[in-house]
Amino acid sequence: MPERILRAGRPTFLAALLVLATATPVLARVDVTLDAASLNEILSAMAPKVVRVPLSEGRGVTLEIRDFKVDGFDPTEGDKQEGFVLTSLRLKVPELSLDLALSPRLSLQVDGKNGKKVAVLRFEKVSLPLPITGSVDVAPLLPVMSLPTDTSWTVTAQSGNVRVRTLLTEARMGAKNLRLSFDLEASPAP
Repeated sequence: MPERILRAGRPTFLAALLVLATATPVLARVDVTLDAASLNEILSAMAPKVVRVPLSEGRGVTLEIRDFKVDGFDPTEGDKQEGFVLTSLRLKVPELSLDLALSPRLSLQVDGKNGKKVAVLRFEKVSLPLPITGSVDVAPLLPVMSLPTDTSWTVTAQSGNVRVRTLLTEARMGAKNLRLSFDLEASPAP
């Protein structure tokens, strides 16, 4: 007798389960691995080509970033062992007639903003050798680059549109790549 009740109630139970599943967000975990070539493609679009640095009395200098490239990863460095992305670039400062080949390091940091985690790459030390003043670190003048981590899109499914959103949970650096871990949140699109 109970088996017959379960069979008779199965379509109703499955329908109620499907409604419940689509009414509440569904979570899944996804890892995205970026090797040097993949990170190069992202950073070439994100990194500025020119940074204008204002000085006193309306004067300023221009920092031109050329040939910016990821050369590798060092997961053991940094104050908090966050690791560094090893890069190379040419930095031109036309006002000072400088054209230098440099090897800056970018630290990987996860910052929290409005309850969401954001992965950023920050220039740590970029020293310019100047003839009169000596070496000057221009890293604080260069932009912090946020990796695209919090996005959403709509997927068309048989049951209707589904909104999928990524939420960064962790960013880790390895010897050969950078790994970003996300929770995927899926819910019915409005």
